[in-house]
Amino acid sequence: GLSHSVFKGVIRKGYKVPTPIQRKCIPLILSDKDVVAMARTGSGKTAAFLIPMFEKLQVTQSGAGARALLLSPTRELALQTFKFVKELGKYTSLRTACILGGDSMSEQFSAMHENPDVIIATPGRLMHVLVEMELRLSNMHYVVFDEADRLFELGFQEHLREILRRLPEDRQTLLFSATLPKQLVEFAKAGLNDPTLVRLDLDSKLSDQLKVFSARFFYYYVKYFSNLNVYKDPSNFFGHKYICNTGCKMFFFFVKQLMNNTFCSYVYSSLDQTARKINIAKFRNKKTMVLIVTDVAARGLDIPMLDNVVNYSFPAKSKLFVHRVGK
Repeated sequence: GLSHSVFKGVIRKGYKVPTPIQRKCIPLILSDKDVVAMARTGSGKTAAFLIPMFEKLQVTQSGAGARALLLSPTRELALQTFKFVKELGKYTSLRTACILGGDSMSEQFSAMHENPDVIIATPGRLMHVLVEMELRLSNMHYVVFDEADRLFELGFQEHLREILRRLPEDRQTLLFSATLPKQLVEFAKAGLNDPTLVRLDLDSKLSDQLKVFSARFFYYYVKYFSNLNVYKDPSNFFGHKYICNTGCKMFFFFVKQLMNNTFCSYVYSSLDQTARKINIAKFRNKKTMVLIVTDVAARGLDIPMLDNVVNYSFPAKSKLFVHRVGK
């Protein structure tokens, strides 16, 4: 029942049948229901809210200002969503703006002045742009909180409260994540209207294909990281890609010293935005075989054909472990 331009983008992307989360969510969203959805990383949650968004925006007349807002907790996730919107919505006439920290403010002001249909943003930079441009977002009728539990954790709440205040009350609100807090009461702050809960997995649910190995630190340090000295000849990686989660920057710089930068990329919060984009692109394209990250990159990133996830420091919360290894 999708329009031709939306369906053509879906087929071009290579989808044959909807995933379980898409099968459950898309009809609900198209019927204007507010939805809280939870499914594991890699289950197709992004397409579950993008496909109905394209369909709804295509059939409604464009007014003055953006009509859809997609909020992400990290720059990397926002950029990934932006890329996905471009690919999946290739045959629609919808215009998209990406508003995130680290990029040029003047370019983002220009993008907003062009009245995009869809805004993809991180909360801090979006709030900055809204205040500077004195925007109300009064025409916004489709709002998505991606990795919702992270967005509503301490640090984002103040920005979100102000963003929500600028949105119309009759909007459709969607919350998506791989994990959700036990008490969904927190999400009442998002202004949900009689939401439908779609929950395919438990918080602790991991991929059936996941194999977990543990080792004492000394053995782990000597055998594992010393073996990664095969960076002198990248072919010795046998095509395997590794993400190393260090948790915080203190461990990050220690691990980074163990690796040769030639075949190793890294991402952390205070790294320049351009460098973050370049390093992740190198890793995705196998120009580097090891990506060292802090938990800024724990959530939502789609890394194709990832073979190994190394937890150099174990996460403080079990749900963070679910996000890290979900790739």
